[in-house]
Amino acid sequence: MKSRPLPLLIVFLCLLIILQPLAVSAFAAGEAKQAWHAAKSRSTDMQEAHRQAKVDWAADQTPENNRLVIDTGKEALSAALDEAEAWLVWKQLEAEENPDIPDDLKNQVSDDVEENLAKIGELREDVDAIETRLDLGLTYLKMVGRYLELLTDVARDSGLVWVHVAGTYADTIEAYEADLREAAVTMPDNGAILSKLDLADAELAAARKNIADAREEYLSVKAGGTPLISFSNGNNSLKIARGNMLSAQGYLSHAYGLIVAGGVYEKIHPLYRHSRLRPAGRRVRKTPAGSGWGG
Repeated sequence: MKSRPLPLLIVFLCLLIILQPLAVSAFAAGEAKQAWHAAKSRSTDMQEAHRQAKVDWAADQTPENNRLVIDTGKEALSAALDEAEAWLVWKQLEAEENPDIPDDLKNQVSDDVEENLAKIGELREDVDAIETRLDLGLTYLKMVGRYLELLTDVARDSGLVWVHVAGTYADTIEAYEADLREAAVTMPDNGAILSKLDLADAELAAARKNIADAREEYLSVKAGGTPLISFSNGNNSLKIARGNMLSAQGYLSHAYGLIVAGGVYEKIHPLYRHSRLRPAGRRVRKTPAGSGWGG
């Protein structure tokens, strides 16, 4: 049996972009990311060596060239497992070091990572046992299934992290809207201001619905179903939520400008100064999408 091409593994590893064994406790997230890049580079090199070995065997089908196909195939599969393991360690540390992620979600990420690291350990034993090209092909097919399980878990967890971040931004916008409304209700001729605040409130409500929809989609990302479709749907819902919150921010910025023009700047400014938001013409805090969630 001819060995199957390996690039499909790399395709699966790259679906989330959004993928040397590593000890989790020995690395900070930044170092773990660099280790993943190094493992990814080595995996690419091993893939190329295996491809060349197959080309050489096709041109000269000697026992030596057949052995080289098997040996380079084992090295390529092992390197792919190193890459996946390094990626998992990075993702685990990234979640652990993020102070904005709640403990229950961190624990979920950690549990899923540990479960998948165990699966990688089992696959290493399968790779070590390869002796023939038939073994190589069968192990490759088994790895494809395991990679799908791995990516499904990480995709679900990543989506839930993005949902949490989006909800945090929505909370900030809601608090800012309440601050502005409190200032506006005491002003005469405040109809235009309240209108902008009402529009912001409507956009925020729409954002929260889309965030909730995204969460439901991410929770349905499970092996055996349609995980890629659910993950894509969750991403799309978060993109719409991002648009809603940007619109809300625009309305709030306009309302803030009207309040300033109405002479109550000193009342609202202390609250505004500590907000994550800024009105038009001032520095704007990076939006959730710019931080990596859902877009």
